[in-house]
Amino acid sequence: MIHIEVSAPVYPTENPEKVIKAVLALFTDMKIERKVIENIAAETGVSPSLFLSGEGGLDLLVTLHGLIRREEIIDSIRNKVFNKGLSNDGLSVRFLLNKQAAFVGIPNIPAQKESLGSIEVVIRADSQEEMERLFEWLLPITEEGRPVVEVEMDYVERS
Repeated sequence: MIHIEVSAPVYPTENPEKVIKAVLALFTDMKIERKVIENIAAETGVSPSLFLSGEGGLDLLVTLHGLIRREEIIDSIRNKVFNKGLSNDGLSVRFLLNKQAAFVGIPNIPAQKESLGSIEVVIRADSQEEMERLFEWLLPITEEGRPVVEVEMDYVERS
């Protein structure tokens, strides 16, 4: 079974509703929890004042799946994220998405650490085979930027 966790810090200079909109633009229908962070003073500057998070199953990735195709960035996302963010055991993958780009519905992997933080996504699978099927669905092999084969979402969580 696929389990997805999405989180994002909200800094005092940010509008929490805009950060929520950014997250929901990529992960539609996700129920977002807000956690107020009491310790705002940090040694290196300003800390987040709020932390947003949500979790769910494979259905959380449906919007992201469509946006990656609309923007024709399958290869870019696969190369930047899944080839680098996959855990050693092959059971999880972690990647970051830019909040500003997400606000306008564009999945974008930040090139470096962002001063106001990014949207963090962690995907866990029960087996390496299930994670491989997730990749085949979300980020299939392409030719000239187009998927060679598209599989349905139910293919991912087959036993």
